[in-house]
Formats: sequence, C-alpha cells, structure tokens
Amino acid sequence: MNRKVSVSKLPKDSEVLSFITRIDYEDTFAVALQNIDIAIEDVYLNVFAHSPKWVNSLLKLRNKIVKLFGIKTNVGEMKKENLKVGEKTGIFKIYAIYDNELIAGEDEKHLDFRISVFKNEGILTISTLVQYNNWLGRLYFFIVKPFHKVVAKSMMKSAVKNNRI
Repeated sequence: MNRKVSVSKLPKDSEVLSFITRIDYEDTFAVALQNIDIAIEDVYLNVFAHSPKWVNSLLKLRNKIVKLFGIKTNVGEMKKENLKVGEKTGIFKIYAIYDNELIAGEDEKHLDFRISVFKNEGILTISTLVQYNNWLGRLYFFIVKPFHKVVAKSMMKSAVKNNRI
C-alpha cells in the first residue's frame, strides 16, 4: 500500500463549501489510510493533536507575531470529548462532524478558514480553504502560505510514519 502524502483536489462530496463564503486559497493533501474503519474524530485527533516539535515551535513564534495584529492565538485542549459542533478543540472550532468528514476552522477579523478532514474508500484528504476579509488577511496569508503547505504535509506524514492513520 502506497502511504505517500501527495497533493490532491478537494473531494467533490465534501461539505466544506457550505461553511465558507468565498475561496481565495485552497490546498488539499491525500494519503491512503492504514485502517479504513477509523472514526473521523480519531483521524482528526491523530493528525492535529500530535504535531512535530518543530511545528509547535513555529506555531509559538507565529502566535507571538500575530498577536500584534489582533489575530487570535488561544489554544484549547485537544480531547475527543471536546469534538462537538460549536466547541473549540486545540486552535480550531468544530463546524461539522459527519461519518466521513470533520470540518473545523476559525473566523478571524482578517481572514476565515476551514479545514476538511475527509475519508472515502480508504483515502484521507485534508483540505484548507481560506477567505481573506481585508488586506491584512491577504498580507498575513501571503507570508504564512509557504509555511502552511510544509506544516500541513508534515503533520500528515508524521501521522502516517507513526501509524496513527
């Protein structure tokens, strides 16, 4: 089984488009799941609750910088019990939980974003969609975009390498 994380496309059956008004940026990565019966909540936690150390360090630096621009930096605890629609877990609010998809994200003054964690026929896709709300959101994401792609792919690779997904 090929377990390489690769660039992909937003799944056509994803519900994430119902949770964002406009898409100014989108990326999707895919990988084969080791356990196709894993619950979508467990997939989400197994990817987002186990960041590599360098990612955590980068996020701490990001939080110090963006706090100056009024962007939220609060982080909640990542526990399965917190995975309820409308609740915040980690740095993301949960918008929807379906059998095969979990949608999380945040609305900020400068930009809104949604993350879709979607599984279908043994393939996991994680998509990020961003909507800029003003020029500061556009500038912020211009700076963050190269890091975002590396972090997103690395978090999926880490989950694969450690047999969490």
